[in-house]
Amino acid sequence: KGVTVAELTGVIVGLADDLGLELLNTLPTPVLGAEPVELIPDGAAYLSWLTWAGFVDTDDATLIRARFDATELDAVAAEARELRECLRPNIIGCIAAPRDPVPGAIVDTLNALLALDRRFAVVRFDGPDLTVSDDRRWEESRQLLVPPADGAARLLAEGDFGLVRQCEGCTLLFHDRTKAHRRRWCSMALCGNREKARRHRAQRSGA
Repeated sequence: KGVTVAELTGVIVGLADDLGLELLNTLPTPVLGAEPVELIPDGAAYLSWLTWAGFVDTDDATLIRARFDATELDAVAAEARELRECLRPNIIGCIAAPRDPVPGAIVDTLNALLALDRRFAVVRFDGPDLTVSDDRRWEESRQLLVPPADGAARLLAEGDFGLVRQCEGCTLLFHDRTKAHRRRWCSMALCGNREKARRHRAQRSGA
């Protein structure tokens, strides 16, 4: 209550611990039974989310804002929401039945988006040493769909869906990378603490 979309985005991004799940977590229901919150309602919010998630660096974000107008960015955000809802049942399906094949239509959709990429290697000086890193040429606004599509493609192709779960206190998905693989919450600071408080109240009322 009283939290802005930008603030909620800052809290939620990264809890998935998997780039392939980040897009699905942009329509969270922070408290089960409440209304979901749209984290990418428009192009400005989508670009902000891409930056928060590490899909786009701050220099590229500045370039993108200058190159594409609000109408173009809003259209990309709408397509990102469509991609999210297209991916959701298939990723949820993989959690329920990891061995079932991914529909060909999903593969075609992801491949069409991945083909938009204009990524290339760049050699740079790091002091006296040379490093090689990836860079992108942002030629059209729809290329902003490539990073989350790439994350989803890698999750579907390489992910261990036996370790992909939904938080027990909200709708966020996460990849359980803990050593014991017993993670239950998106975050102990959020849903974990809320459950502790609930149990504490129950114990006091019982006493």
